[in-house]
Amino acid sequence: MMDGLRFLWIIFCFLLSFWNGLPIAALFTLWGDFFLLFTDIYTIGVSFFLFVQLAYLCNLQGRVFPWRALVFLPMGIVLSLLFLGILYTVLFFCHFFLALQKEKAQPSVSRKLYLLGLVLFICCDIAVAWGYFFTPIPWLIWLFYAPSQLLLALTAKTYAQKVMT
Repeated sequence: MMDGLRFLWIIFCFLLSFWNGLPIAALFTLWGDFFLLFTDIYTIGVSFFLFVQLAYLCNLQGRVFPWRALVFLPMGIVLSLLFLGILYTVLFFCHFFLALQKEKAQPSVSRKLYLLGLVLFICCDIAVAWGYFFTPIPWLIWLFYAPSQLLLALTAKTYAQKVMT
């Protein structure tokens, strides 16, 4: 039941992203969360989150999302969760530091809220990693994840918007 409610939140954020966010990143988030919440194929879920980070990076750089990269999605089945997690972490920190650099160059409330969303997101990821090595704490994960997704859905368009074309 809780997973269904959590997924409804992600659907809500996906819908919000059409106005102020980045719909392609929200779509990959939707798929990633589906695999993480409702299946045991965690590597595919994490693989979708690699594409989330790639979409955000493309957005920050004013670049078009490389749709051909999706051919690598099935590799998520054979790659280890640890390897995918490390790759995801590298992409996330590239995303975070590029967003921070852009906010410093052109400060705005919206960009600060976007960065807050990313900080909440990394707190969520730390809680997920903790659960991977120790005991998962789902309520703590979602305490950070739900507001991070809302903030990203409401502020991602403060950066370049060529990613959809």
